[in-house]
Amino acid sequence: MTSSKKKYLILSILLLIISAMSMTCFTNEIKITDILGREVSVPADINRILAVGSSLREIVLFGVTDKIVGIEYREKSETDEKGAPQGSDLPYMLAFPQLYDLPVVNVGVGGSGFNHELIIGLDPDIIFIGASGAEKVNDLSNKTNIPVIALYTDPIGTAQQDKLFYDSLKIIGATLGKIEQAEEIIEIIEGYYQDLWGRTENISEDEKKNAYIGGRAFFGSHGITGTDPQWPPFNLVNVKNVASELSDLSSGVSIDREALIGWNPDVIFFSPVSLPIIESELTSTPFNSLKAVQDKKVYSILPYCWYAYNKENAIADAYFVGKILYPEAFDDIDIDEKSIEIYKKFYKENGEDVYYKLKERFGAFINY
Repeated sequence: MTSSKKKYLILSILLLIISAMSMTCFTNEIKITDILGREVSVPADINRILAVGSSLREIVLFGVTDKIVGIEYREKSETDEKGAPQGSDLPYMLAFPQLYDLPVVNVGVGGSGFNHELIIGLDPDIIFIGASGAEKVNDLSNKTNIPVIALYTDPIGTAQQDKLFYDSLKIIGATLGKIEQAEEIIEIIEGYYQDLWGRTENISEDEKKNAYIGGRAFFGSHGITGTDPQWPPFNLVNVKNVASELSDLSSGVSIDREALIGWNPDVIFFSPVSLPIIESELTSTPFNSLKAVQDKKVYSILPYCWYAYNKENAIADAYFVGKILYPEAFDDIDIDEKSIEIYKKFYKENGEDVYYKLKERFGAFINY
């Protein structure tokens, strides 16, 4: 073999080696577009996960609790703050109590900031974060040098908001290599939506009940004038939400007491996280004159919004609302049995225990 041929052969082998190494490097990372449209390179094989910004509730549904390396301040079993969310209030933390023992990654009042040094020390392969803007996401990524995926953790309840939530589930599935699991979760939720809607879709406008949701939490608990114009349980069972004119989206809003007196709803449901405030309000002027109060049609539900949005609670609430307002359409439903079924869909064998702990803790599904 001539010298020039040897050089050519060596060069060819080197190029093949470099090409193979490049392919190996490429296959060790994948590109993910998060809910904010940011393209993020993440490891193809993820073994250590941190989920912040209220995103852990969705991550655990993918069967990766053994890979979680930390939790947030509000996910501790008990906190020092009264009237604020804590881990023992949250379905996903009750389902996986071993998570309570993990390091808390927040600093500041109410866990308002991140302990970046601790996060770096936990060495997660990926960080998921619920976020509506890129600034906080990019700051966390820059300060930890860890890939950060933004997710939608805001309200559900309208087609626009549900799509964002479903897109987030698909992003989680793509990131973790669990696309089928994402589709299964969506199918579970949509299955309940279709059942609820199907029971009430033929109810005429004249037969539709009007109702009000009070004590709806947002940035903490609120009294009777804290409400939601598109509260998902009302939308799912064709109830006329007396506050619906305020917004086309599910969101927490405060109204004037005069507005509630003017609406004078037939039935009031309320979030029990606001019970101490609401109990006092409903026995005082002017709220004690409301038709629902006079007729003793005031009911507690499970908190849909409490450290972001508890979708399983919202579905159980919808069956309870349907049972109260349209008893004939829901005559086959036992609320405890149905709720256990729902929580088992989300949390498997832990579901029944989660439901009864929540029901007892919050005094849910009671006529006041």
